[in-house]
Amino acid sequence: MMDIMADHFCTCPVTKCPRHPSSQNNGCDPCIKNNLEKKRMPACFFIAVNEDVSEVTDYSMKGFVEFFLKRFA
Repeated sequence: MMDIMADHFCTCPVTKCPRHPSSQNNGCDPCIKNNLEKKRMPACFFIAVNEDVSEVTDYSMKGFVEFFLKRFA
């Protein structure tokens, strides 16, 4: 079995999450699937926009758009 973490990158700071790639062997798939089912965006998408996510409280898709527009509009 391939060690996904050896070839995988992850920018998510929530390493205690059971869906974080360091907690299981399926890469980001469990995280992405869980977030999409709940109509949320993964933390790594926010971090891709701006590394400082300390003020983020709304991880919904709408919250992501607002976070993005606040920095680029």
